[in-house]
Amino acid sequence: MKNNNEIIPIDQEILIWARKRLNLDITEVAYKLKKKPSIITSWETGRSLPSLSQLETLAYDIYKIPLATFFLPEPPDEPKINQQFRTIPESEISKLPYQFMILVKEAQYYQEALKEIFDNKNPIDDPIHKSVKEINGNSIENIAIQIRKKLNINKEVQSSFKDSTEAFKYYRNALETNGIFVFQQTLKNICRGYSLYDKQFPIVIVNSSEFSDTGKNFTLFHELSHLVHLTGGISNEYTYQSTNQIEVACNKLASLILVDNKELIEELKYLNINTRNLQDNELNLLASGFKVSQEVILRKLLDLDLTSTSYYAEKRKQWLAFTPKTKKNKGGNHFNIKLSKLGHYYSSLILKNMYTGKISRYQASEFLNTKINYIPKIEKLIFK
Repeated sequence: MKNNNEIIPIDQEILIWARKRLNLDITEVAYKLKKKPSIITSWETGRSLPSLSQLETLAYDIYKIPLATFFLPEPPDEPKINQQFRTIPESEISKLPYQFMILVKEAQYYQEALKEIFDNKNPIDDPIHKSVKEINGNSIENIAIQIRKKLNINKEVQSSFKDSTEAFKYYRNALETNGIFVFQQTLKNICRGYSLYDKQFPIVIVNSSEFSDTGKNFTLFHELSHLVHLTGGISNEYTYQSTNQIEVACNKLASLILVDNKELIEELKYLNINTRNLQDNELNLLASGFKVSQEVILRKLLDLDLTSTSYYAEKRKQWLAFTPKTKKNKGGNHFNIKLSKLGHYYSSLILKNMYTGKISRYQASEFLNTKINYIPKIEKLIFK
C-alpha cells in the first residue's frame, strides 16, 4: 500500500521550474499548500524533501502537471511564454497572473493534441497563416483582401447574419476550415484573447466571458493578424490602443478584415450619412450592417480621415464608462458550454480519431478535458 507520508527524493531544479513556469512566487505556493514559505524554500534548495502527498498536491492542484514530471532527470523542454508573446516586454510577461498561465498551458495542450492526431502536419494544404505569410511584401490592405476572399467575408454575407453571435460562429468555422483552430476560455478581466503561434498548428483563444460577440470578432482577427506576423499575442484594451508597430498593424488588419474600406464608403453614400455630423443612430446603423462594434466603425472613419480624433476619443470614453467588461455567467448545460469552448470541429476530430482507433478512449477524454463516461453526451451534441 502506498504511504502518502513517504519522503520522496526529487531534483529541486524541477520544483523551481514547475513554480516559475506559472509566475508563482514561493509565498503564493506556501499559501496554497497552507505551509510556511521557509518549507517551500527548503525543498527548492534541497535542504529537505516533500512527502508523496505534498508532491501530489503540488502536481495536480497547483502546478497542473503529471506527478511523474517530478521524477524526470531534468525539467521538460516546454515552449517559453516570452517566445510566444514577443511584442510584450519581459517585465510584463513576468507579471502575467497564475490563472492566465494555467490557461496558456491548457491551450498548449490542445496544440499538442492536434499535432498527435495529424502527425504534426496541418490537415489543410494551404492554411491561411501560410498563404498570406509574405506580409512584408504586401500592403496591409492587400493582405486583408486576400484573407476576406479566402474566408468569404463581404458586406452581403455580413448583412445576412442575424447578429454578431451568428457572425462569430461563421468566422470561427471559416478560420478552422482554413487551418486555424479557435478555442474559448473563461479569461474574465485578464484579457480579451490571445494566440499561440506554431508553424503547423497556430491557435486563437477568445474570452468566453466577453460582454459582446462583436468584441470576440475583433479579437479573433486581431489574433489572426498576429499569426500572420508569425508570432503570438495578447489582446486587451492596451494592445488595441498600443503604439507598438506590430500591434498597430494587427489592429489595422483586423479592422480591414471586418470592414472593407470601399464597402464602408459605398454604405455611407447609400445611407446619405455625413460623417462630419455623425448621429448616434447612424453610427449604430453602420455597425449593425457590418455586425461590428460602433468603435470599429468610428475607428475606420478616423483612419479614412472622415471624422476627428477628438470625436473618436470622446465616444470611446463614453463606451468604456458604460460597457461592462464581461457578461454575467448565466450558467447552462455543462456539455454545451464545453462544446462551445472546444469547438465542434476540434471535438468531432477527436471523436473520429477515437472511432478509427488512432487514439484510445482515455486519450480522447484527455484531449476533450472531460471524463470518459461523459464522452457519449458530447457525441450526442456533435452528431445529433
